Amino acid sequence: MAPEPTATTPESCDRRLLRLERIESPLIAQLAAAIGHLRTAGEHTDPGQNLAHYPGRTDRDLTSWVGGNVQMIAELLVPLIAPHTRVEITTYGVLHQDPPPGDALTLDLTTALRNPPEDPAVREVMIASTGLDQVVYDYVLATPGAVEIAERTVLRVLAQAAALPGQPVALHVYCRGGRHRSVSLARKVGELCQALGASVNVTHRHVHLPVVENAR
Repeated sequence: MAPEPTATTPESCDRRLLRLERIESPLIAQLAAAIGHLRTAGEHTDPGQNLAHYPGRTDRDLTSWVGGNVQMIAELLVPLIAPHTRVEITTYGVLHQDPPPGDALTLDLTTALRNPPEDPAVREVMIASTGLDQVVYDYVLATPGAVEIAERTVLRVLAQAAALPGQPVALHVYCRGGRHRSVSLARKVGELCQALGASVNVTHRHVHLPVVENAR
């Protein structure tokens, strides 16, 4: 039997959510379920990819459930949780085989969005630049779906903060080379979190390394 949490043993996130779900309040139970969703399957923007997390549900009812609960969690968490949230964001490139240590929420951009150096119209500029440069940042954020990914990631960060109050939220954002997409999205997520009142620190692990060719 697992030991009861003590003053020196933080309660696990999953245990805390289970306890919340048992409270005799429909709103609290719904909020706990929404937090759990955003922490796990909530990484996917396509509801169909989340069905494995919810046996017996169909695409249609999962889409309805996610939509309603994400809206509710946003309205409740932003004013209550964001000002007390500390976010540690680390970016890296998987091709360097040097990921940051520790458990974290993840944002996988290895196949998402458009890789700037692969666009012939801007290739030369992008090879010489990174997501720290405004031209790259603007280019990546203009890619269809980029802002929506950033906004959803902010909700996942707040859900993690709500599940484990008082503990910093670690977020690892990665693409293939760690110079363009990951850096730009990390900047956007950080800016959105700061605008809500959260404290944010961003570390770019591989932004200084050369472009990895064929880093799709």
